[in-house]
Amino acid sequence: MPVIVIALGIVFLVDILRVWLPSLITVFGDAGATPAAQLGLFAIAWFVAAFAVVPLCRRVGGRPVAVVAGVAMVMVRLWLQFTDGGDAQLYLACAALVAALCWLVAVAYTGWDAGVGVVAGLAAAVALHAGLGTLDPMWLEVWRGWAVLGTLAVVFVAAQVWISAPAVPAPQPVLWAVLGPVLFLTGVLFGNVGVAHAAAGEPRWGVPLLVGAWALAVPVSRLRGVWVLPLGLVSLVAGVIGAGYLQTSAHEGIVGLAPSGAAGWQALGVLGVGLVLGDAAGRVRPAVRRAPAWSMVGFFALTFLHYARYDIEIDVLTRGRVLLLGVLALAVPAGLAAVRDLRAPASAEAEAAPVPAHAPARTRGRTVAHSGGHGGVRSDVPLGGRTRAGRDAQRPGRRAGTRPGAKPAPGRAGSRPGAPATPTAGGAGARKADRLRDAPPPPSLAERIHAPLALATVFPVLIALAAFGLRPAAGSAPVPDAAAGTLRVVTYNIRMGFGLDGRFDPDRTADTIRALKPDVLLLNEVDRAWFLNGGHDVLTLLARRLDLPYRFAPAADPQWGDAVLTRKPIRHLESIKLPAGGAPTGAQALGVVVEAAPGKSVAVVSTHLQDADDEVPRVQAERAAEFAVRMGTSAPVVVLGDMNATIDSPQLKAFTGRGLEDGLARARPVRTYPADKPKKEIDQVLVDPRLRVAAVDSPPSKASDHLPVAVTLVY
Repeated sequence: MPVIVIALGIVFLVDILRVWLPSLITVFGDAGATPAAQLGLFAIAWFVAAFAVVPLCRRVGGRPVAVVAGVAMVMVRLWLQFTDGGDAQLYLACAALVAALCWLVAVAYTGWDAGVGVVAGLAAAVALHAGLGTLDPMWLEVWRGWAVLGTLAVVFVAAQVWISAPAVPAPQPVLWAVLGPVLFLTGVLFGNVGVAHAAAGEPRWGVPLLVGAWALAVPVSRLRGVWVLPLGLVSLVAGVIGAGYLQTSAHEGIVGLAPSGAAGWQALGVLGVGLVLGDAAGRVRPAVRRAPAWSMVGFFALTFLHYARYDIEIDVLTRGRVLLLGVLALAVPAGLAAVRDLRAPASAEAEAAPVPAHAPARTRGRTVAHSGGHGGVRSDVPLGGRTRAGRDAQRPGRRAGTRPGAKPAPGRAGSRPGAPATPTAGGAGARKADRLRDAPPPPSLAERIHAPLALATVFPVLIALAAFGLRPAAGSAPVPDAAAGTLRVVTYNIRMGFGLDGRFDPDRTADTIRALKPDVLLLNEVDRAWFLNGGHDVLTLLARRLDLPYRFAPAADPQWGDAVLTRKPIRHLESIKLPAGGAPTGAQALGVVVEAAPGKSVAVVSTHLQDADDEVPRVQAERAAEFAVRMGTSAPVVVLGDMNATIDSPQLKAFTGRGLEDGLARARPVRTYPADKPKKEIDQVLVDPRLRVAAVDSPPSKASDHLPVAVTLVY
């Protein structure tokens, strides 16, 4: 039963992080408008709050605190489902996060065997996210979200209230110390379904392979041996390099995509996660202390550095290096614990002097048996320090009814009441008797089959509900105007699919686009996997709703960039990287030549220039203009996108100076930002003189912080 409680709690924790992170960015951070330092201070305060529950757990024990914090976590998360964005969504998500962190700390203090539960929870969270097509219950319709959350909540609360504290606590501080870096690596890379979606060639086997690897990681986490940790760390490093570093030089004209084997590298990293967590769970220590709280602070720090490295001007932390820093953050505590355990048996064997019958309970150099986390016994853990009154059950190495320095009753030599006398002479016999006396009783048959049976029934049901009952049906394609000799082109900065209210609503975004009836749709700020924004693949979600094929071009990394969606035949496809100036969002230019009508082609170029005060945007514009002119050698060209500049700026003069014209001249002013009170004209259209703009449309919408711009071209 603890396996189910811990697994479901981890599912809730990951789900809350998928809501809290994008709420932090889009509501409090205003999608990058808030300074990174201010954003970081606001965010870290909620993680630090978890430290306050540590003294309470020490005083009253972990279980009562875990029950209260777990119920609060579930109730606030359900309440969050009914918010309609804005500050209510942000602060309820913050409250849910604090409750989840307090629950995590309390669970660590219960002494429950958490190794398999943590891995199973991560596996279930990944499978659920994959089954929903990278959507979350938060962003579903209320009743659909309740279909998932209600089931999880009922099972979690009932199981947590019903189970009791463990008979033989097994504190696992090493496991909780590495959990934060593991959550970071899982969210950003190894458990991120969008990474598999965005790989070159879009392999259909990528997502099933990733989910299957997580299912395999659960039994893998039960493996033990001196080789487990080194193999796990090697697998993690290989997975980071393969899925986090490698990019294609070109794939069908597009540069910077993840290789088609990215999902395989992800799967290798997943198995490494299982090995490392399993090894950490097997290393029992006398006390947990503040390990889980510090670990989650580490999670936030790694996530913050990974996505805000440009804003805080740490140039050395380029793409991928923070991922390796995450591996290092879990390798250090896990490695130190492994080295300590390797040395412990040798030091114990070195002290073979006889132990007198009146020796105190705290014997120097003696080892004590603890639960190995999977039904076995570890006897290579040194006896802990002196324990406090009332905490015998949480400190292995101290038997109930004794105090440091107390002399055992005659004839008992420190044994439990009613137990037969044990040898008092030193040597192997005494050490073996100690281990047998302190070892927990073997689990019953019911206890051995309970967890596997629950894992075999509960999680597949949840995954099946997500995969078959909650995914939205395929949408209908927008019906463009049928006027001969025209081409309807739309450009839209979708802000990762988040509206002005901070809600992720692909249905609302799709409805806005569908009303414009595009022949060719160009999207900026397309996020396919960033955990900071929830880990959604917004491009696949929109393409499914619009029933439009797409081509994606990375700008910052293989999961962030621009896209073109069209049913028109594509005769040529090409992208180029633009100088990024160090910005994590990068820049690129994507060009397609579409067959607008039999024998008639039009070249369409999409780009998103950065908003900066230096020379970088001007250099980007020069490169993009050269690219557009080259694309226009075989067909008339139109350039569209979020230029972050007005028509009279130096950036736009790079295009007009090469013969392109202002495509919005007849309709100006065309203010598109911010969407609720448009004041700036920064979304631009530049056309070849061989094309004529017949109509311009920029309807109101709150699906993004920008308004879309649609033009009808006559060719």
